Amino acid sequence: MYGLHRECRRPELKQLLRCRHLQTALNPKHSQQSTVIPATPKPPAPTSTSLSNPKLEQLVKSNFPKSRLCFAYGSKVLHQLENLPTASTMTDLIFVTDNPAGWHEENFKTNKHHYSLMMRLLGPRGVALVQDIKPYCFFNPFVEVDGVLLKYGVISETHLLKDLQSWDTLYIAGRLHKPVLVLHQDPAFRGTYITRNLRSALHTALLFLPERFSDIQLFTVICNISYCGDVRTLLKLENHNKVKNIVEPNVEHFRNLYKSIIDESPFIERTDYGYCQAAKTEKNLRIMEKLLPPKLLYVPEDGSRPQSRTFPFDEKVDTKHQLLRKVAVGDYRYTEEQIQKILLIPSVVQSFKGVLTAGLFKSFKYSKAKLKKANPKSVAITKSASSEKLSLTNREGQLMSTEYTVYRYSVSFKSADVRNNFVFIISFLLLGLLYVKYREEYLENEAGV
Repeated sequence: MYGLHRECRRPELKQLLRCRHLQTALNPKHSQQSTVIPATPKPPAPTSTSLSNPKLEQLVKSNFPKSRLCFAYGSKVLHQLENLPTASTMTDLIFVTDNPAGWHEENFKTNKHHYSLMMRLLGPRGVALVQDIKPYCFFNPFVEVDGVLLKYGVISETHLLKDLQSWDTLYIAGRLHKPVLVLHQDPAFRGTYITRNLRSALHTALLFLPERFSDIQLFTVICNISYCGDVRTLLKLENHNKVKNIVEPNVEHFRNLYKSIIDESPFIERTDYGYCQAAKTEKNLRIMEKLLPPKLLYVPEDGSRPQSRTFPFDEKVDTKHQLLRKVAVGDYRYTEEQIQKILLIPSVVQSFKGVLTAGLFKSFKYSKAKLKKANPKSVAITKSASSEKLSLTNREGQLMSTEYTVYRYSVSFKSADVRNNFVFIISFLLLGLLYVKYREEYLENEAGV
């Protein structure tokens, strides 16, 4: 099996992932003191190993235009630790269509009130033009349909397939690294692209993992790929335990999703304690190069050294194979940096688009909800009561008095969370600064792929 030995006696890789977000996937005690990772304690099992929601399927079928693919994701679909869904939690949907302008035109006929005032003035074709700005998504948040609170996004099939194949933005492809609930899929939709996206996620994760690892570690790294460069993560608008909260209660769903991908991979084999990956030999790296997304291995066309803020290149790199060979046997920070480059600008642009498409009020409400999720105990509300006496004179000149109770409510922010509330206030300014800073570098990377 391409140089994979069942005993896995090769010493564990010295350089593990240094990214702060992905490091949680690896247990330092196991990676530094021993080459054997003991069996992972069994996480809480989900109530079912298959995702289904007939009520939501019927809701989508009855209230929205036909699409090539529709799936639901988020905390309303997958149980998450520390994030139990409430009545105010939105169900997240994505609609994939081969004709965005036509889809919005049909949706305007029955659901025009879902759109903000500015989008209603632009009309369906104007909405399609706004959607066509990278990362090519259009979202309507805080929409109530048949008593269910929704946030639904629309993306064209062409842009989704490109994202799944090459990780163009990772905006929707990253969501499909995790288990989702497919509500509708047209038989003509090319599902092989989804499989290819999962295969890319698995083999990218192997670059960050030691020779021996558990399923919890594997799925944590895979889940982290779509978060490590997202602007909401960088601005602390996401719960720092979000990945752990997603993976631990849903290990069985992840196993079902990646089972066939793992079985067919020549680089990974199941063992008694978890998994063992093949040695990164010259032959294996040539095979892995074909399994990784193109944007992950960017080589300048002029043959100069790749630009990196974290990984030192001491010589020119002419081919992607040479680049992969240097990264695979050395420091993995370059791979993590490339993922950040792919994610950062699209997530910044989408944040600005959200203000335009959803409106200022809904954008503020959505950002505040995100901050509350990241810091659920940041706001304290106290109630106090006091008795007061009111004296009045009636028509006959008699003095009348009565007592009544006054209730007072006060809202206070805990001192430990002042920083996060401050971040919330200035987040849009920081989004602009990040866009200006990384735009040139992002365009260079885009031109080279």
